[in-house]
Amino acid sequence: MIEVATDLFVAHGYAATSLVDIARLAGVATRTLYQHFGNKEALLREVIFARDTGAFFQRPPIVPGDSVRATLRKTAAYVIDVTYRQRSVDLMQLMIAESKRFPDLTRQVAVATFSRFRRSLAAVFEGMAARGLIADADHGKSASLFLDLVLGSTPIMAYTAWEPAPPTALELDEKVDLFTRGWLRLD
Repeated sequence: MIEVATDLFVAHGYAATSLVDIARLAGVATRTLYQHFGNKEALLREVIFARDTGAFFQRPPIVPGDSVRATLRKTAAYVIDVTYRQRSVDLMQLMIAESKRFPDLTRQVAVATFSRFRRSLAAVFEGMAARGLIADADHGKSASLFLDLVLGSTPIMAYTAWEPAPPTALELDEKVDLFTRGWLRLD
């Protein structure tokens, strides 16, 4: 039911998607949707938050022998892969389109998504510090700065279909170099 609802909301938007359509394509009675979700707005919330539980991406491991640069390059690729995954883009476009109708949901999704992403990246920095690759510092701040540098404005550009291309491998290399030299002060 969630998958069908997701596909219809993404394809047609919230207003143009009915519970009857969702039930028919999911092969269930409309009553079943009401019993499980209550109403269409609650179903939208489930769709939006299901992406978080159903699409967990394992962050890149810190491999013995990898340099700081190699670890950060894998981490940058992970950030781009998660951000530009088609389902993520589709759902963010849906949230943007429905942000005036559901401002609290949009805020909750943004805060939860970016907070979790930053915590995941902070764990990478903590792991590098534990291995003696970098100094023990404010790893949450390092994660925020790294995330901002790697992504910049590209997600919003992709989510609004202005510039759908993610950064190239060369651009990621340049960003990792800038971060390691500027923030971590490594050569």
